[in-house]
Amino acid sequence: MLVIELNVFMVILLSLVAVHAFYRLERKAHAAHRLFLALICLTILILILEIFSVLLNSSAYVSFIMVHKLVDTMGFLLAPLPPILSLLFIYKRTGKYKNITRKSILRLSVPFVVNGILALGSFNYNWIFAITNENMYVRGPLWLVSPMTSYFYYVLNFLLLVKVRKKLSREELLILSLFTLIPSLLSIFQLYYVVYLTIWNSVAIAVVVNYIFIIHSQIKIDPLTRLGNRIAYDEYLAIQSRKNNSSLAVINIDLDDFKNINDAFGHHEGDKVLKVFARCLGEVFDEKGVAIRLGGDEFIVFVHENRREIVEKYIEALKNNINAYNQTSSRPYYIRFSYGVAIFNDTYKNIHELIKHSDRLMYDEKNKLRYPPL
Repeated sequence: MLVIELNVFMVILLSLVAVHAFYRLERKAHAAHRLFLALICLTILILILEIFSVLLNSSAYVSFIMVHKLVDTMGFLLAPLPPILSLLFIYKRTGKYKNITRKSILRLSVPFVVNGILALGSFNYNWIFAITNENMYVRGPLWLVSPMTSYFYYVLNFLLLVKVRKKLSREELLILSLFTLIPSLLSIFQLYYVVYLTIWNSVAIAVVVNYIFIIHSQIKIDPLTRLGNRIAYDEYLAIQSRKNNSSLAVINIDLDDFKNINDAFGHHEGDKVLKVFARCLGEVFDEKGVAIRLGGDEFIVFVHENRREIVEKYIEALKNNINAYNQTSSRPYYIRFSYGVAIFNDTYKNIHELIKHSDRLMYDEKNKLRYPPL
């Protein structure tokens, strides 16, 4: 009964998380969030199937033997989907690779299809599992195919995380790895021992922990530009204050004449300018640094680089992107910006001094510029 009680608790917990996620996650804009919500719902469904499987596994319910077979068939059929959805979620969330090709999808789906055929066939031919005449569950001769299929996708999860590890923070890497570590380790015990905490309970735990992390990550994102906000800025400084900043450059950026754009064309147009500029920042500094909107038209970029020529090359690319937009845009104004760059060296005591110097250089440049009124 303890297994049933744990599963019921997890179903209730995940149902509450699903409702909360439905309203809080930005599903329309983020495929990763849609995948995560699907993972929650799928885990709930599998937990419910497991509850019925345990309840029906008794000679007292021999009249429900066909229902028992159907429940277990569905359970084994769906078993590889959580690691598959976890893999797709990590793939979309990290966003470090191009869209996967159709050929790769077909190749990677082979284990899932094989498991599905065997699961459906087990209803009549007892390949993966069998239900005895006493309505008791026993493992079939091909039972190992199901856990090995799941392990195949867990290994892919692990390999993907290894590839993108340098692009993720330690915290994010650890949280995402829970999708693989907890279910994989616990399923090893289930292969040989009867344990009360089933693999689906462990998947539920990984889902809940990741959801907490997603919500925490969302509060660090500026809703207009999708860059980091002040919370992300403070957190980044706290982390960097504990590190050796020997390879760090700071770029303070301020849009020129932004107030006049707001005054002349309205705040809606000003918001459009901020979105365009943020997109250009992302195109240049994605995977090279951390771009943050400090507020209003002020931005800051942290680049893990100590060679000024490289940083200047990034800024030149940003200028080219903005100029390209200005040339093709039909707007009656140009987007311009001033910036200041500071590279960490022995003259700075800490990152705060580095930022102050960069900010001062930015305002020095800004004060030299004068644009005619719009």
